[in-house]
Amino acid sequence: MTGLNMTFEDTLRPGELILTSMGNYEHKSVVSDRRCHLGKPMLISATARTGTVMEEPYDTVVMGRKTGYAQQQSDFPAHVVVEKARSQIEKWQYQVLMQNCEVFANWAGGLKVTSRQVNGVLSGIVISVSATKMIAKNPSPFALVIMAFVGGTVGLASTQVLK
Repeated sequence: MTGLNMTFEDTLRPGELILTSMGNYEHKSVVSDRRCHLGKPMLISATARTGTVMEEPYDTVVMGRKTGYAQQQSDFPAHVVVEKARSQIEKWQYQVLMQNCEVFANWAGGLKVTSRQVNGVLSGIVISVSATKMIAKNPSPFALVIMAFVGGTVGLASTQVLK
């Protein structure tokens, strides 16, 4: 295959961490050492769609959306990242706040087990609600809920890598 015909998925190597834009959030996956029947890489990730970790074809996970490399990559050898990720297939219980795709991929890669997206949402909520309470003498519960939503949305948007 020549460089002119290469696609992003052709450049992927086992153990790499990638991000896919899902609109309002980014999905994080581990590149597998296996290929699907079409020759594309398999990806290992935790999703709400499956409720657990699965190893699935690139197109099933990415769905034609913008995808790129995660900013931070593992220092572990590729086979270690893939083996760790694969060890959780159908075992990991997906939870949006504590056991999401980002936490899973970071764990498999030996990175800090955290979610910048969840942290961004929570920080945005705290900042916006605190500011509302400081500015308004006695904000209504409705106003606080609206500001929490706005702050969470802004906090999540601030974490997006794929623009």
